[in-house]
Amino acid sequence: MAFLRAPREPPPSSLLALLCKPLCTSPSPLDSAPSDITIATASISPAESKLLDNLHVLIRDHHRDNPHLAPSAPPPPPDLTIPSLSSSFSNLSPSPPSASLAGLVVERCASLRHGIPFRQALAFFNWWLAASPSSSPSPAFAAPFIEMIDLCGKLRHFDIAWHLLDKMRALGIPVTNQTFFTLIRRYVRAGLPEDAAEAFRRMPNYGCEPDPSTFASLLAALSKKRLAAEAQSLFDVLKHRFPPDVVIYSSLVHAWCRAGKLDEAERVFAEMAAKGIPPNVYTYTAVIDAMCRAGQIPRANELLCQMIDAGCSPNAATFNSLMRAHVKAGRSEKVLQVNNQMKQLGCEPDIITYNFLIETHCRKGQKNLHAALKVLNQMTARGCIPTCHSFNPIFRCILNHGNINAAHKQYDRMKELGCKPNTVTYNLLMELFSKEKSMDMMLRMKREMELEGVEPNVNTYGVLVTAFCERGHWKRAYGLMKEMLEEKCLKPTAPVYEMAMTLLRRAGQLMKHEELVEKMVERGFINRPL
Repeated sequence: MAFLRAPREPPPSSLLALLCKPLCTSPSPLDSAPSDITIATASISPAESKLLDNLHVLIRDHHRDNPHLAPSAPPPPPDLTIPSLSSSFSNLSPSPPSASLAGLVVERCASLRHGIPFRQALAFFNWWLAASPSSSPSPAFAAPFIEMIDLCGKLRHFDIAWHLLDKMRALGIPVTNQTFFTLIRRYVRAGLPEDAAEAFRRMPNYGCEPDPSTFASLLAALSKKRLAAEAQSLFDVLKHRFPPDVVIYSSLVHAWCRAGKLDEAERVFAEMAAKGIPPNVYTYTAVIDAMCRAGQIPRANELLCQMIDAGCSPNAATFNSLMRAHVKAGRSEKVLQVNNQMKQLGCEPDIITYNFLIETHCRKGQKNLHAALKVLNQMTARGCIPTCHSFNPIFRCILNHGNINAAHKQYDRMKELGCKPNTVTYNLLMELFSKEKSMDMMLRMKREMELEGVEPNVNTYGVLVTAFCERGHWKRAYGLMKEMLEEKCLKPTAPVYEMAMTLLRRAGQLMKHEELVEKMVERGFINRPL
């Protein structure tokens, strides 16, 4: 493997200056706090489960009825309360729920991708905190705080997240490395590496001492967001504090690979070897994967051979990198060749390997449903439980064939295996039932999504609204559009919106037409028509 030595750009000066600030080493009264707090997710009693559902319904309904409190609005004050909601919470639960249950309420609010009821969740949290005894909070008391900090970070309300950390410190609730990394990870995901570095630097102020594991986790988080230059800056400044090992070096290699800078990845790879730190399977796999994504398949195969010669056995993830490149390029024969190579080396396939094989058989040009089902049988026989990602290519293939009986059969099998469908699964099935003009089955799939807690997306509503519009069912189309806008805060695609509005005009439903226009304006999806 050749190591190209292209000159490296200097790290961003602002980030470097920030990292060069001395870390606070002053003692804290929380130094003796437990190093780890796991958010309580244990099973809850039927009564608690019912209370959880009812609290979430109150939050959801208030959010739906108050669109002007959407997350896109200016951030609320950290101590926000909503008197009408607080009254409803108290009526429902005269005694405040446990900390673990409160954490689950916030977690359920945060699990949505669209239409997150942030203000209502914050108001619930503040109601719970005010109603709960705080004389001697236990470590479990941290659960709602951690969930709320994560939700604030998800929506980029970082000032509120810091307020919550300050509140934890003031109340004597232990702030752990895990809690802090929740915030750091959100900064990274928001594309704010300098703020992530500042949060890392401030950890000792809250009784948390950064350790090599936290440092490696920060590098790994930066690598996932392709922030390689920032990861390198952190490494250069802090390597004297956290002596690099194979985990830290692998995170840095992965960062450059994710950023598409193979020359830099190779430089770090060579630096490892020069320091006597042999790369492991994860280091090799990161570089092989980057080569495959860059279309450098021969070099990836060459490095695979060097890896084996060095006595480092490749794993399924290594071969999956090669397989992924061939699947995307539609090279079915090459995919099968990689699979044979795995067999020859005695490398057990994993769920991703099987899914690639299924997808290969179901792709355009193949559409070999029989071969895909054979792979599905093999994986279940070997104890590898398929997921929705195993079945989705099969349903897509069935959709192309238009075989509704096969869809029913595979869906039943999916449920027998305990495999939970995702949004894509339901969308494909609805599309198939739409082609077969089976509207009852489409609505059954929609109801099942709700019961299973699977969140619909724009495509879900697009399939449903289109199907009912094409059949002239304006009431159903209107109801779905209203639900999409009010409850889910989803913006319909232009063709779906125009189709629904045209149907309402033709049906003479001008008031409902105007109502949908108003909701689109309220959500900021369109400007008010002149």
